[in-house]
Amino acid sequence: MQTSNTQTVSATHTVGLRINAHKWFQDEAFIEWLNSPEADVMTWHTKGDLIGEYSDVVVLVDGSLNGEGSDAFYMPEAIWNEIVEVCREHFSPDPSMHFHVHLTPLEA
Repeated sequence: MQTSNTQTVSATHTVGLRINAHKWFQDEAFIEWLNSPEADVMTWHTKGDLIGEYSDVVVLVDGSLNGEGSDAFYMPEAIWNEIVEVCREHFSPDPSMHFHVHLTPLEA
């Protein structure tokens, strides 16, 4: 893994996916999760607003691909499991990192 350093920051290469998942952003449980205080995720969505084209979410999946990650306990289980399964299709396990998964409300 390549790391670069300057006087004030350190940057490390990471790996991720973008999943266009319009159906998830229509799912009531997912919307409830996204708007809940427990969903402390990286998002452009404003809690309480309707889902829009800028309601993207970024979650972190544990590199071991064992089902753990930043939102494994709060996100609807079926959706989280599908995210992990997509990661398994694209990546080999690497416990030294997390996979960044960018979810968009766009059509597949």
